Amino acid sequence: MGKKSAIVAAVIAAIVAIGIALAAFQPWVVVPPENSEDGGTIIANGTEPAPKEIVSIASERSAFPFVQRWASEYNNDENALATVEVSYYLDKPPTPSDLVIVGDIRHTSNESNYVPVSAQAVAVVYNIPTFPDIPAGMKLNASVLSSIFNGTITKWNDPAIKSLNSDLNLPSERIIVVHENSNSSSLTILEKYISDGIHWPKNGVSALGPDELAATIRKTPYSIGYVDFSFATQTRMTFAAIGNPNGGYVLPSMDSIGQALNSSIQVQNVTNINQTAALTPPFLNASMLTNGSYPLTALYYASFPANTSNETRNATLDFVRWVIDKDRGQQTLSEVQYPSIYQENGALTTYAGTIINSTAKSF
Repeated sequence: MGKKSAIVAAVIAAIVAIGIALAAFQPWVVVPPENSEDGGTIIANGTEPAPKEIVSIASERSAFPFVQRWASEYNNDENALATVEVSYYLDKPPTPSDLVIVGDIRHTSNESNYVPVSAQAVAVVYNIPTFPDIPAGMKLNASVLSSIFNGTITKWNDPAIKSLNSDLNLPSERIIVVHENSNSSSLTILEKYISDGIHWPKNGVSALGPDELAATIRKTPYSIGYVDFSFATQTRMTFAAIGNPNGGYVLPSMDSIGQALNSSIQVQNVTNINQTAALTPPFLNASMLTNGSYPLTALYYASFPANTSNETRNATLDFVRWVIDKDRGQQTLSEVQYPSIYQENGALTTYAGTIINSTAKSF
């Protein structure tokens, strides 16, 4: 080796030695593989984030269009304390569940506490092929609906229907009544409006829940039935204008449902947090509906079962707080044409806060 070559080799050796020495003082940088199971997330302190509490929610199936949105949006909220898992029931809520979304509170335990979470409106939907798309706005009142659903009125051009709809060319076709084959809060609202029991006609068609009922109406000419308004809007169904106590006929809409809530909601005065066991859940008083109010309107509630687990208490309440927040869960309701029920109702806000605080302290 010549003198020049020896110098070059010495320089290279020195550079390598310095590189090795510097590397000894550098932290290791780990690059996760592209297909790693954790999605390639790197935690600054080297620890995994604590898993969120799982909250089980049982919801009435009629509330599916917006409850499913709530669950998706809440689970994607980085500030949420829980991950909610929702199941849907047709008749009575399954047990145990951390929270129940219910329209008819008779279906839950007497020891439950209730926080209103949404309006609940029932649309009377029908399929007359010669009529335009939603909303056709056929006028129907309590006596006519009672006769239709009990099988007394059997033709669309019956004089009782024609007397309310002189401007419509009603067909002489037989009315096909479609109904749920189990009880639901939608049916409860309808029966209260009619003020009479319903005995479905023998030639009626029964459906398993609101989704099947809606699908049956859409594919069955000259049929009539009832679904939650959120189902009707999401599936673009034709629905009726319903007679209210003032003699007017009102289509369901965000505005008319909101008017029903504002004019007739009854909220018990809350003065002492220890009185929550005796509180009557808020409800709509039909006798107080104003002229522009949609009469087939009620409420959905979040029900806290008496046996809610201590482990999921805070996470469950976090979800309810998110749902009733006017900028979060209540804002989501507009996607299914439901108004926020907490926007301008201080008494309802106070009631909900009292129930939530009482539930938090009761464990």
